[in-house]
Amino acid sequence: MRYSPFKTPLSALMDNAVLHRLPAVPETVHWGFWDNELEPNLRVKSGDFVYVETVTHHAGDAPDKMMDEGIRRIYDAIPEEARKPGPHLLTGPIYVEEAEPGDMLEVQILDLEPRLPYGSNLSAPWGYLFNEVEMHEKERVTIYKLDDKGQWLTPEFGYQYPGSYNVNGRVLQPEEVDREETMNHIQVPARIHLGTMGTAPEQKGRFSTIPPGNFGGNVDNWRIGADTTMYYPVFNQGALLSLGDAHLAQGDSELNGTGVEASVNALLRVAVRKNFSFPMPILETEQEWMVHAFNPDLEEAARQASMGAIEFLEKYYEKTKREAYSFLAAGGDLQITQLVNENKGVHMAMPKDAFLPEKS
Repeated sequence: MRYSPFKTPLSALMDNAVLHRLPAVPETVHWGFWDNELEPNLRVKSGDFVYVETVTHHAGDAPDKMMDEGIRRIYDAIPEEARKPGPHLLTGPIYVEEAEPGDMLEVQILDLEPRLPYGSNLSAPWGYLFNEVEMHEKERVTIYKLDDKGQWLTPEFGYQYPGSYNVNGRVLQPEEVDREETMNHIQVPARIHLGTMGTAPEQKGRFSTIPPGNFGGNVDNWRIGADTTMYYPVFNQGALLSLGDAHLAQGDSELNGTGVEASVNALLRVAVRKNFSFPMPILETEQEWMVHAFNPDLEEAARQASMGAIEFLEKYYEKTKREAYSFLAAGGDLQITQLVNENKGVHMAMPKDAFLPEKS
């Protein structure tokens, strides 16, 4: 394991840590919005573990494959007209007792477990190439199945969506569509991750879950999976963490509009960091740091991610701007996170092995 000067070691908090469970039921989810005035559904202390169930907003694409009794209960309890302004179904908020504005919330993702082995990918109107690829404006659904080892996805079937995909969570029975074999002799690598997770935004009011921001949210970086850590700025007392929009797979760019959307359970450990702050979400993997930026203009998002990485290197590795600029040109990777969430996402990845320990 590469050394991290930021992540809190599990051993430092194990003695007093508590494991909580937050099931996804109608009372613990919010569909389509962020709101910093939502009442918390769970209160935890810094260092506690939380097992969180998340449910996909695409389960209705194949209810015979992607719904169980608990998922149906949520869909039945929340009317279609209440699922707005965004599409995502989130579990939370989780109130972390020691968190205050100005802190950083550290979220270690210890494990991710698919609730059901099926997921849905939609070639959506908001996809990057929809008008050039999807002839006659037909929206297409592809259902994938995860293998028993959790390594590969294979297409089960596909179908043309009847009408416009404009009702969040609409349930289509198998007989309502013409399911057909698709994408024979192909498989997709599993990249199980949380597409949407974040602290509550600073501004009051209800905001769509579609655009990501400095609070996190719909970041859609497929690397936000097991054995990684996300750091989010805290804007409200208790941080108010929510999560959902899990994917079984996705590539950089989320090109056609969605990942392989699925219901996934997450084991997390949350910790408040008062000795580490940053204005943008940061992902830490075993190999890399990733600084995320978002803007409707892709070039501006790239500029912000690059400047954010320079600030990170200045603040935590004591490099000058010129040193950081040169390092990123030689050793950083500026990558497109996603192109389809109103605010386009870019992240700058920096290899942790590049930072050598100081000689004594």
